[in-house]
Amino acid sequence: MTYVSPRHRPSSLLAATVLATSIGCADPAVTQPVEAEQAPEMRPLSREVYEDKVAGGWIGQAVGVLFGAPTEFLWPGEIIPHDFDGYYRLKPELYYEEARPYIEAQQYQEMLEIMRRYKNDRENWEPYTPQQMPSQDDLYIEFLFLHSFQEHGLDVTDRQMAEAWVSYLDPNMIWGANKNAFENFEADVWPPRSGNPDHSSLGNAIDFQIESDIFGLISPGLPQASNRLADRAGHLMNYGDGVYAGMAIAAMYGEAFFESDVRRLIDHSLSVIPPESGYAEMIHDVIAAHDANPNDWEAAWKVIFDKWGQFLGLDVRTNGACVYLGLLYGEGDFWKTMNISMRCGLDSDCNPSTSAGIIGTILGMSNIPAPWNELRDLPISNTSATRNRLTVDEIYPEVIQWDEIIAATVEVGHENILANGGEVTANQIAIPRQEPVIPALEQVAGEEPR
Repeated sequence: MTYVSPRHRPSSLLAATVLATSIGCADPAVTQPVEAEQAPEMRPLSREVYEDKVAGGWIGQAVGVLFGAPTEFLWPGEIIPHDFDGYYRLKPELYYEEARPYIEAQQYQEMLEIMRRYKNDRENWEPYTPQQMPSQDDLYIEFLFLHSFQEHGLDVTDRQMAEAWVSYLDPNMIWGANKNAFENFEADVWPPRSGNPDHSSLGNAIDFQIESDIFGLISPGLPQASNRLADRAGHLMNYGDGVYAGMAIAAMYGEAFFESDVRRLIDHSLSVIPPESGYAEMIHDVIAAHDANPNDWEAAWKVIFDKWGQFLGLDVRTNGACVYLGLLYGEGDFWKTMNISMRCGLDSDCNPSTSAGIIGTILGMSNIPAPWNELRDLPISNTSATRNRLTVDEIYPEVIQWDEIIAATVEVGHENILANGGEVTANQIAIPRQEPVIPALEQVAGEEPR
């Protein structure tokens, strides 16, 4: 995957000028006076702040997933008993030799059973210092979406996104609904059918929730734009609440360029999805549990899992609750947010990745505290994301630098701002205020909450 600047396209402002000019050429004798449409409110954002917040969103995601990675699925439906104040892992000498055959055979359930024997004893965990950002599907699926925007522009089709998956992704390095979608593509079942319940039993899985961050980072203050893009991409692998989760997360990222109050961001996320959806019901439940237990996140967790605990594993409602609990109880603090999202269990690397990415966007890279900000200077291993090692140097490099990812995201974001009626000058950006447009309701039959 080569990161290049997007193709230049005229902005919608230029298109509007051409239209106005052509209208002005009409015979004045037959032209009727038309009341000028009120210009939308424009919200200013400096280019420097936009780039800083894009970087904060990316690094927040990376820190969160690396922070929680050693705990992933070790506590299904349980609260993790440990706070971690840095990067920790189970001591390899305790389990690795025993688990290695299962790891090599990709028998992950057997591997997890071995690791669970040691998980609750804090003495079995050791701190470590990462030397690079390892390959994580929370990131490299987003990198591939970014690549699709660069190659095809903002009007990239869902089919073109799917074809990029078939070209580049290693089928051994995708799981859950993503794996199901990949197999559908190879069987000539393309989006949106690929995520439909007729072709997938994982419509409500977590996959798009963990991959939707990019759509908010390129849509600052533009919930209509992020919803359109998320609707297109989310149906590659998900349906119903699985897609709404991505829309809600992307909307929080987008509004985080202007809003720092987490509760308001959560309210904003509700405004972009159907109020009748299961995902919206879960968000309301988390808010109510927080308000009833404002100083006790574990009590709120119990309330949520008493109701939603029938949906564990990869389900997007329970995992989404872990994100929202971290956001509400984290109160804008970077470490506290991701630590709570991690300790809520289940997919406990993906969930802190999402919540820390949102807080990272609020803070901007310049305000992410040490030691978490040090990840910005580490290279990104990308070896597990490529399907064809023979073309790795030309198409999909083994190592990516954060500078490349951030610069490409900013370029696509500028293009999206222009396409939505905004302005980008040498130093400033102006973004029209968009009111959310809620999509039509779709739900996976038989998976409604109690």
